[in-house]
Amino acid sequence: MGTKLNSSMAIHRLVLDLHLPASDNPVKTILTHCHRRVKKFLAEYGPCPNLGQLLDLLANKLGTTIVEIETDKQLEKLQIEYVGRGESIFATLDQEFADDDTYGITLKLQNPAAWEQPYISIIDSRGRKRQRRYHTKWHELGHLLILTDQTRFAFRRSHDPAHPKSAEESVVDSIAGELSFYRPLVAPHLTGEVSFEKIEQMRAALCPEASMYSAVLNIAKLWPTPCIWVEARLAAKKSEENTLQQSFGFREQPQRALRAVHANANDAARELGLGVIPRFRIPQRSVITRVFETGLCGEAQEDLSWWESSDGTRLADCKVKVQAKQIGDTIHALIVPN
Repeated sequence: MGTKLNSSMAIHRLVLDLHLPASDNPVKTILTHCHRRVKKFLAEYGPCPNLGQLLDLLANKLGTTIVEIETDKQLEKLQIEYVGRGESIFATLDQEFADDDTYGITLKLQNPAAWEQPYISIIDSRGRKRQRRYHTKWHELGHLLILTDQTRFAFRRSHDPAHPKSAEESVVDSIAGELSFYRPLVAPHLTGEVSFEKIEQMRAALCPEASMYSAVLNIAKLWPTPCIWVEARLAAKKSEENTLQQSFGFREQPQRALRAVHANANDAARELGLGVIPRFRIPQRSVITRVFETGLCGEAQEDLSWWESSDGTRLADCKVKVQAKQIGDTIHALIVPN
């Protein structure tokens, strides 16, 4: 977790509000707290066979009912029902979700029935938001896992990940990322060499609601053998994008190239000193470029020394196998050392 987030006063204050010990790494302290709570719930309930059942268990333990909205009519019906019961905050729910950046909201009921949970987590699964519904559910549970007396009457929103977040939203995203692919449930399936095919099989068995994008990102991170995950698309150099933003767009558009817009080496790869630097151009002779041009899956033997930045910096020599696949509108690659 970045130094910037660990130095955030809001995160240090959250640690104190949760009655946790002060730490130089408050994010790790919060994540450890969440894992401890999950382990306690599982000790009371027993083992869960898949991640969907774990999500249902945590929702019940944390006192929320998850409601997924798939149509405008469902949203309207939900509003009418709860406003009719005196829950006036539901009156503006359609306006909240009209914002393209809002994916989920958790509300505290003011007049719950005796049989009801005190909270309700509403997930917007209409249109393009449907792809993120699995992560959104976990994000809303993440807020409840770190709920304090200071925020007990607040309602929380899951936002578009492409836009800037508050420090707390970033921490909640980290909680959701870890728990939505809970290591103790995923670990027994992490055998052999990582591949897109294996990840898809795991996704179908453990969390079919999850998108392939999130499955590749999170499962590759957990794999016990070295693996580097890369997401590539056409993009300008970071410095050129920053300059364009600061000039309010009154400059010539920078030239875009196929770049590793996101890259992550798992723990085993980092121990070997392996990684790919985000914003590096994808080598022209890489299978990643070929998949970008053809849309077909591909696999090839390559070398990390092919990767070069615009200033001439190269990665160290390392023979690797590269698997590449188009997911949505970007190219994903799994890079495994030979």
